[in-house]
Amino acid sequence: MRVVAGRWRGRRLLAPPGDAIRPTADRVKEALFSILGPRVEGAVFVDLCCGSGALAIEALSRGAARAVLVDEMPSALALAGANLARCGAEPGTYALERAEAEAWLARWRPGAATPWVLVSDPPYRGPLAGHILAQLRAGVPWPGCRALVVEHASDDAVAAPEPEGWRRRRYGQATLAVWLAPPAD
Repeated sequence: MRVVAGRWRGRRLLAPPGDAIRPTADRVKEALFSILGPRVEGAVFVDLCCGSGALAIEALSRGAARAVLVDEMPSALALAGANLARCGAEPGTYALERAEAEAWLARWRPGAATPWVLVSDPPYRGPLAGHILAQLRAGVPWPGCRALVVEHASDDAVAAPEPEGWRRRRYGQATLAVWLAPPAD
């Protein structure tokens, strides 16, 4: 695992032991950030089900103002914290929050004045990706939101067909369900 682009480009990240955490493949990460483009710059980047923290670290490397890393597993947050330290992330530029994804989303209230992007990469097997998608779709358009992305297994028919404004991109075993805010006038 490595940082693909930005100020920490090429920096190697610590990989999770075992198979409890499944990092996003570099190819999918590159595609994700290509889709997000300049929406990441200056935004708060929420990494829901953060695992190793690789997506939030990639966002900070590419100019996100701040990252919020959420996971219910203490081992995932410890790994994400170690990877942030490994890259030299300043403590005020990120927050590590231990919480179950659906509960965190239910109580989260983003500020309309601050642009933000939310990306979630929940475990592939089980209903969590579908539940997160349902919560996000219910809130669209969220104040200040630039983009919403949920990664899920390509063989998992999560909440198909897509509502208006959502699209899917398949990358082998991984699929990204994506909503992008319309460009500002």
